Amino acid sequence: MGQNIRWAVAGLATAAAFAVPAWLCGAVVLPPLLKDPAIRWSLAAGLGAVLSSLTVLWGHGFATRPAVTPVTEPPPSRSVQVTTERSVAIGGDNLAPVSTGDTTTPTASVQPAAGPNPAPPPAPGTVSASGNRSIAIGGTNSGQLSTGDQSADGQPGGAHP
Repeated sequence: MGQNIRWAVAGLATAAAFAVPAWLCGAVVLPPLLKDPAIRWSLAAGLGAVLSSLTVLWGHGFATRPAVTPVTEPPPSRSVQVTTERSVAIGGDNLAPVSTGDTTTPTASVQPAAGPNPAPPPAPGTVSASGNRSIAIGGTNSGQLSTGDQSADGQPGGAHP
């Protein structure tokens, strides 16, 4: 609904909030109680003024509120892509241990390699593990990660010398 239409609705509601109670009180409710029309219509107009002033407050808020925006589609979900052997890509948060090497650490499910052809560059919002024994996580990591590499002192998990 456009803002001009909302202002028109607010104006009509204010006019109705004055006219209807004033007429009902002045012509229907108060005549049996008050015989003098000057007092009766003064009270009816006062009641109409009170109710219409409350309607003016509502109408201003109604007419000036921002227009409701249409619901849009949610953002596209993150895609996960693994392009090499022994790689792991996780699109969300990781809570479990992940290993791409020869250790006995429990491993996450690994998607087989796509083949010898290099993969195209990942699109925005894509999690891609493209190197041999690579791990890519699109969220936060809480689990232990291991690529199976050996450090100079022979301990697993380090970089090659």
